[in-house]
Order: sequence, then C-alpha cells, then structure tokens
Amino acid sequence: MTRPAAAALAAVLMLLAVPAQAMAPTPSTDEAGDKAGMSDYAKAEALIDEERYAEAVPLLQAVVKRQPKNADAWSQLGFASRKAGNWKDGEGYYAKALALDPNHQEAMEYLGELYLETGRPKEAQALLAKLVKLCPDGCEARSELEEAIETHARKKK
Repeated sequence: MTRPAAAALAAVLMLLAVPAQAMAPTPSTDEAGDKAGMSDYAKAEALIDEERYAEAVPLLQAVVKRQPKNADAWSQLGFASRKAGNWKDGEGYYAKALALDPNHQEAMEYLGELYLETGRPKEAQALLAKLVKLCPDGCEARSELEEAIETHARKKK
C-alpha cells in the first residue's frame, strides 16, 4: 500500500471511530449522582437488611412518590414503618400495596404480622387463609405468617 493510501485509510478509520464514541451510552442522572449506583429502593433494602428501618422510610417514600403504582415499594414502606414502630402508617402502606395488587403475598404476610403485633390474630388468620388459597403448595409468605401465628399463639398460653 502506498503512503497516501495508507494515510487516507487511517483518516477514514479515525472518522469512523468518532461516531462510535458519540453513540456510547452515558450514565443516567441517577447513576451519575449516586457513586454507588444504587437506587433509593436498593438503598432502602440495604438499610432494612441492617435493621435501620427508620432510615429506610424516607427513601421508600421518595420511591412511591415517583412510582405510586409500585406495590412492592408500598409493601416495603409498610414493613420499614412497622419495624420502626409506626404501626398506623405501616398498616396504611400495606393497604395501598394490596389495593394495587390484591394478591401481593409479601404485603399479606407483613400485614398479618402487624395484626398479630397489634392484638388482632383473627385478622391475621384471615390473611393466612388467603395465602393458603394463593399458594396451596406453600410459599415463603405463607410459611412465615403460619410461623408467626403459631409463635403468637404459644405466647398467649
């Protein structure tokens, strides 16, 4: 290949590389603003795992404000609120999750646990009956609520 041809080929290749760089994805504003790359929901879940429930609540409130139809976020907000000692708000958040998804197993389990904590075992039993119908072969939410009801009953004896 002659020098002029090689130079022309190199110039063409450089020009082709520029559009490829321009087309590379740029980080979203969430990722750019958050060094860890975690969403508010993921941060809240991490805080819940660390039993830092009160700190998770405002993050989850921000999530449901942005995503008002996110039943999972409403359920987690109910859980964090309940574990932080705010049963009234927790109950309302679970109700919102179940209004959005009447078969939300996790919300049923958590609401059943709240009922036990607030002295309403019959309401917890009603939720367990729904979970039995939803997952007749068993599921985590059903097992957890069954265990909570059994533990509650043993404490009452």
